[in-house]
Parts: sequence; C-alpha cells; structure tokens
Amino acid sequence: MKDLGHGANVNEIAQMYNIDPKKIIDFSSNINPKVVPDLDKYILEGLENCKGYPDITYTSLKNNISEYIGLNSDFIIPGNGATEIIYLLMKSIGKRLAILNPTFSEYGRSASLSGLDVLNLDLDSKNEFSIDLNQIKENIDKFDSLFVCNPNNPNGKVKDLTELLNLMKQHNKLLIVDETFMEFVGLEENFSLVKYVEEYKNLFILKAVTKFFGLPGLRLGYGLTSNIEIIENIYKYKEPWTINSFADTLSNYIFKDRQYIKESKEYYIKERNYMLKELRSISEINVYDTDTNFILIKLNNRRSNEIKVELLNKGNILVRDASNFIGLDDSYIRVAIKSHEENEILIKHMKNLLGD
Repeated sequence: MKDLGHGANVNEIAQMYNIDPKKIIDFSSNINPKVVPDLDKYILEGLENCKGYPDITYTSLKNNISEYIGLNSDFIIPGNGATEIIYLLMKSIGKRLAILNPTFSEYGRSASLSGLDVLNLDLDSKNEFSIDLNQIKENIDKFDSLFVCNPNNPNGKVKDLTELLNLMKQHNKLLIVDETFMEFVGLEENFSLVKYVEEYKNLFILKAVTKFFGLPGLRLGYGLTSNIEIIENIYKYKEPWTINSFADTLSNYIFKDRQYIKESKEYYIKERNYMLKELRSISEINVYDTDTNFILIKLNNRRSNEIKVELLNKGNILVRDASNFIGLDDSYIRVAIKSHEENEILIKHMKNLLGD
C-alpha cells in the first residue's frame, strides 16, 4: 500500500529498525492515553451484538451523539471514522476546494480522488499559523468551499472562526471545519461552531470519537450540517453498515461518562503546560503554542528524520516527522502528549540529544 504519510506506523517502524513494537513509545499518534472505564464490559456487549447486523439507520447512535453535542439528530451523519465522512463529502460538494495549510493530508487527497480542483492557501507560520482573512478575500472567487482544521493539525492551536464563517456566508461559500481535536480544548464551548450548525446552511463540521476517547481502532466519526442537499448527496454515496456493532454499542456509554470527559480535559490542560515549559527549556528548538494533545516543534540546527531515528535508536521513541505537511520542511517534528511518565521519558531524551 502507498505510504500516506501519517503517524502511528509502529509495526512498520519496528520491522525497519528491528525493535520490538511493544517497546516503542508512540508519540506520532495523537490519542488520549486514558482508557474509558469499563471498556472491556462494553466490548463484550458489542461482541454479543455482532450476531446481528448493526442498525442500518444508526438511530440509537445518532441519538447518543445528539444528546452529547446538543444538536438535532437529523443533522448528524455517522461514519467509519471522520475519514469516511471526508471522502463522502468530497463527492458531494462543488468542484473547487480551498484548503488552509499546513494541515491533514487526507483533505487534499480525498478532493483530488474525487476530481475536485484544489487551491492550497497558507496559514501564517510567523504568527502561530493564524488565518489571513485578507488572503481568503483575495481568493474568494476561486473556490466554492473552504476546508480548515480547528484546532489545526499539526500545530494544535485553536482559532475563533466566527468572522470567517460570516465571510463565507456573505459570499455563499461552504465552510468545512474539522473539529476532530476540539474536545481537548479547555474552553471548547467558546471555539466550537456546533452551536451555529442549525442556523448556517453553509457550515459542515467533522468530529471524531476515536481521538478524545482514546479508541482509534473503533473507527467512529460523524459530520454535522443542516444543509439538506449535502446530507442527501452524502447518503447517495454512503455504503450501508459501515459502522460496526462495537462502535454502536459503545456510543450508549462513552458520551455519558462525564467524569472521564472532565478528567481528560483537566489532565491535558495541566500536562500541556508541563510539556511546553520543559520543551522550551531546550535552546535548540522552537515550540509552538497548542490547545490540544500534540505539540509542533521546529528544530534549529537538526533535521526531522535525524532526530526521529536517534530517538528510536536511543529511547524506542517514535515521533512524527512533520516535513511532509504542505508548508513545512525537514526542520519540523510533532509529538503527542501522552501519560506523564511517558512525557518525562521523551523530554529526557530530547534534552540529551539537543541540550538544555
């Protein structure tokens, strides 16, 4: 299979460098290390439910999501991970798409595979990868839809998009916002656009269950929009039964676990501050602000692949070489925020390699 340039390729890396995959500490994948309580019990229930087909209409699943985010279930499109929704959406919108880079590569890949014309626009790397509204206004006649990730991957900074949303509405353009990492943000309610979905027909939001709830193998995500035309177009292409019984069953429980959600948010607020402080004590790197569960780092005098290999050889640590993001070069790496003990190991090895 073609290398798609993502993190979490632990088995491939282990084979390449002759390392036991169980010994690798994976900082390339942005997943909550906290395990959902009673997960084994929910999995066993899901296994029992596998004896029959999942509900083809996902009624219970949509209702669970609806209760969790406070939005009418008619506006929710469940998917086999947010990635399925991305690919379906690209088949269902206008032919000209603008993407704010650097960002997740599957936006561009899915658009190209669906025959869309892609216009790559730049986030301002000199200003924490902020959005340049003037650049968007200058190019407003060149696209039908604009794709933005918020908080953005790979730098993790959240933005207030209300001005951008209104600009898109004024020009009758679709704004697509990937909020996959929004739950990690401390003041999520101040930045999420979910509250505007019903009012703004030009808004489409992507969400993923698997990042915040630490279940990437579950493959559960969803899209949100009140644009009936887009919803109908997506269901023209959407295959039946793409969401398995495990995901359907777990949705009955994980969204209601308010204690888990609260503790996860609190953990990340505290651990982000710790990691930013420790990493910024290393003079040979520049560390970007983040509001989520990963950190973008610029190396001053080293190359990303060199550091990646050295961390593997000396600490069994796998980081994300971020050089293949559009707009970044081989001086960038990205690291996840994991358990405190694992974060201490990363920082120790980073300081050994690059000095305090």
